[in-house]
Amino acid sequence: MSYNVTAYLIYGLLTYWIAVRTGWIFYRNGIHFIRAEIRDEAVATSINNLLLGCYYLTNLGYITLQIWHWAFIPNFQTMLESLSQKAGFIILLLGVLHAFNMSVIYWLGKRNFHHF
Repeated sequence: MSYNVTAYLIYGLLTYWIAVRTGWIFYRNGIHFIRAEIRDEAVATSINNLLLGCYYLTNLGYITLQIWHWAFIPNFQTMLESLSQKAGFIILLLGVLHAFNMSVIYWLGKRNFHHF
């Protein structure tokens, strides 16, 4: 018996929920940081919307592609190990992308691009 279909369902639901929920939290709370660094309200809102769209496309696309690269899962233990590895990597990727985006916005703010 293969556990692949069960793993796909659990992985898909879990990681999509994590990605969408995290994206929404970043979007809702990140606008304040962006406004502090880029003083133009319209530009800050546009950047925040663009970040959310790119975030969703990148993460949800990567999550979906991971299912394609999944090896055969022969038992329950292997399924749990595989799920934890793949979900853990997605969570790590989300953190790295968030840190990168905030670093770029901080850098833009320090370069005196307040006049957008």
